[in-house]
Amino acid sequence: MIIKKIYISVIFSAISALCLNTNVNGKERQDLAGQMQDSLVYISVSKSGYRIREPWNQKNLSEDWACGCAVGEYEVVTTADRVANLAFIKALRYGQNEFINAKLKVVDYQTNLCLIQLDPNQLSKPLKPLAFSEDYKKGTSVDTYWLSSDKRIYSRRGYLDRVSVQKVETSYGKHFRYIVSDISQRTDSGEVYCDGSSPIGIACWAGGTNEAGIIPAETIIKFLQVVKDGSYEGFGSVGFAVSGLLDPALRAFLKMPESISSGIYVSDVFTLGTGSDSLKANDVILKIDDNVIDPYGLFEHPEYGRLEFDHLITSKSAGQKIKFDIWRDGKNTEIQAEVKNFKSSEMLVAYHEYDRQPEYIVVAGFVFQKLTREYLQEFGPDIAGSAPTNLYYYYLESAFKPTDERRDIVVLSFVLPNEYNIGYADIGQMVVSKYNGMSIRSIDDIPAAQKLNPESPFDVIEFEMDSPTVVIARSQIRAANAFVSSRYGVRKLANINP
Repeated sequence: MIIKKIYISVIFSAISALCLNTNVNGKERQDLAGQMQDSLVYISVSKSGYRIREPWNQKNLSEDWACGCAVGEYEVVTTADRVANLAFIKALRYGQNEFINAKLKVVDYQTNLCLIQLDPNQLSKPLKPLAFSEDYKKGTSVDTYWLSSDKRIYSRRGYLDRVSVQKVETSYGKHFRYIVSDISQRTDSGEVYCDGSSPIGIACWAGGTNEAGIIPAETIIKFLQVVKDGSYEGFGSVGFAVSGLLDPALRAFLKMPESISSGIYVSDVFTLGTGSDSLKANDVILKIDDNVIDPYGLFEHPEYGRLEFDHLITSKSAGQKIKFDIWRDGKNTEIQAEVKNFKSSEMLVAYHEYDRQPEYIVVAGFVFQKLTREYLQEFGPDIAGSAPTNLYYYYLESAFKPTDERRDIVVLSFVLPNEYNIGYADIGQMVVSKYNGMSIRSIDDIPAAQKLNPESPFDVIEFEMDSPTVVIARSQIRAANAFVSSRYGVRKLANINP
């Protein structure tokens, strides 16, 4: 009987302690939600953009939203994908009924971060900046907070499951992320995640209501520091492609001794990004900044464990120095390089053209456009399986390799039928090679090419892969353009960025 009473007493004590802990945590969460009142804003976004297949037409306005968190008295940070193709932006804060005018200060689609400036004259009082913590505790319980359009602060709970270096939806590169599991509501709009009372990052993607990705504090802090220091150049980009180095025959071919078991094989070098001017195909990267790279392309991070080598480059600011220890031509070599970044618009096949009208020119109903990833996505989400093979090739093999001889891939997209281009209505998706004998390096070459051979009565356009040559009677171009403008609503016959 005494043992039974003791047993019951122990269970009762455990249950009481658990209840007390739950109450304490509940109170802490409630108190933290109150503390967030002056640090969270609701961001209302109006977007437009342009139709890819009809680049002279804007899309209808669409509404979106994001959660912003204060990093200054009048500045908030959120995810860049939420402000892509922005038309208008405004914000709400807790306890203030009127919307606050806002403007973009810095947008970095590579890291998916955006800094927004609120109009200080419209704020009832300054915001309270959050102090982000870089302390990572795998498996710990975390809470997420956001301000909704009804000016209420909501919160949900999950736990830190793991870290990952992963592809960013708005970028061509891979960046470091925390992964949260067992969340009870989808979070992908800049909601703030906290470990106890310490903010540790903002939400950037969601896998339903099961997982969420977080842009961690260390990335946010570096982003803000670079902005504070002056001209924003962004973070580093990888300027080469790699493949695993597990095949003994390949190691023997590269004359690597058996004593060297590390290293990742450089299969290709781009003309853009970090290492593009210093690495060579067939190099083996043994170390980056003294971090040993294994044959899978991983290194051992002192806090996070095994991570992809990309993090050693994409976590640095452009302009910093980086060291590669490589195996080249049968011996060890050390290379000092500069961390480099590049814009999507600098790519041979741009990954995106956010916040700008696509470049195009219409001549007598023939529509010429720049090849971009967004253009290829018009054929279907599975680019590899749905896009024309001749166009996908450039995206797959040469997207990061612009040269002085070729800065864009110019495509005859389709033909707007009219009496002046009879017989050409069914052609399209052909890469322009020459226009009036001039090799086309970029879409802005076409206006110059149209002025060539003034004695000729024709414009002659040649294409790759033995495609048919297009011949346009110059005397009919003006009438054809007028018809196309009227019949198809092409109010602007060209958009070529300087």
